[in-house]
Amino acid sequence: MHASRARRSGALVITAGLAFGLSACAISADGASSGSGDDQTLTFWSYYQGTQADWLQKQADVFEKNNPGVTVDIVETVGDQQDQKLLASVATGDTPDLFINNIVVDYPTLVAGGVTADLTEYWEGFADKDQFAESAAWSTDDKVYNLLPFTNLIGLYYNQDILTEVGIDAPPTTLDELQADLEAVKAHGQYQGIALSGAPTVEGAWLFAPELLGLGIDYCNFEGPEVEAAFQRAETWAKAGYTPQATATWDQNDSWQQFATGDYAFGINGNWQLGNAAEASFAWGTTQYPAPAGGESIVYPGGEGFGIGANSDKKDLAWKFLEEAVLTPEAGESIFEIAGSIPVRADVAELPAIKENVAVQPFVAAAQTSGSWPKNENTANIQKALGEAVSSVISGQTTAADASATAIADIAAAIEDGGGGCS
Repeated sequence: MHASRARRSGALVITAGLAFGLSACAISADGASSGSGDDQTLTFWSYYQGTQADWLQKQADVFEKNNPGVTVDIVETVGDQQDQKLLASVATGDTPDLFINNIVVDYPTLVAGGVTADLTEYWEGFADKDQFAESAAWSTDDKVYNLLPFTNLIGLYYNQDILTEVGIDAPPTTLDELQADLEAVKAHGQYQGIALSGAPTVEGAWLFAPELLGLGIDYCNFEGPEVEAAFQRAETWAKAGYTPQATATWDQNDSWQQFATGDYAFGINGNWQLGNAAEASFAWGTTQYPAPAGGESIVYPGGEGFGIGANSDKKDLAWKFLEEAVLTPEAGESIFEIAGSIPVRADVAELPAIKENVAVQPFVAAAQTSGSWPKNENTANIQKALGEAVSSVISGQTTAADASATAIADIAAAIEDGGGGCS
């Protein structure tokens, strides 16, 4: 399961008490949109479910109210089918006016397939674009095609009760500090170290990659002694028992369930778990992903991209929807409150709903410095190559030296298989 889609499911968990269905206004069945001949009807393909779907419908209702005569027709689609449906729509000349997409995986394919409209002129003319981190505007050949206004990120959760008992004064801010704390927890003898996903999938890769991102090493330049050093750290933690061998198969939900038992001092997970954390029976807190020595805390962003269909004959109206219903501070605050996603807009961090939530602040900070994903049609396999290598070290099947060499070679091969482009 791709990290973005895993996070989407996670966002539903933290708001389980909210309504799960969509409102009835302007919803079509999966397929052709209604009102496609009406110049004031915007067709929006979306695979959002639950609270995210509720948020999108709310934004559409407000937009319609503020723009009399305009209808936003939300067409319900299936997430793992939307990529192919969008590509097929180009051949028929019937791309939707607006759509969301699993940006980490789908973006390169959709751009190469001619699905997405060039948003450069709109984005450059957008008065508030400076409020967004650079990673919010996805571009190819200096042309903007997709926007990521909201995101989901990972950070470090800690069990304050355990830290206090063990004698750890403050949560770690670096990987070296985290390793020292893990040593202290093991020496204490009563608790487990860290719960994280080490699965041989994109999830395991997503949690491991920040150990190198903070040093300026991403999938596009994945090589050097720092790579082997990161794998050696994973090997050290596994052999010492800081990360149980079972971690090699845990996904993000598995690792959260383990942290929630109260037996683990630390857990790496995402902002979508904040609602679950509030129900914990122990004192807890959050901090940013620990930075590597000599580097920064940088993680990859996840979430949905927003685009305009290349064949849309209502691009100006579609952009007006994005500008008024998606990119505003109010939209950012709303999706945080309803679905738990983190707005990328810098000024939204100052809104009371977010500023007064201490636990979410590390994730808000991470959104402003998040890394850039590779723009390659084979992005999923690029990540999987890393996840498999990391999992093999945690499980004890491969040495750090062999796993790092394999990861370097397999990532390079996956990039080549995807056309050779990366950034």
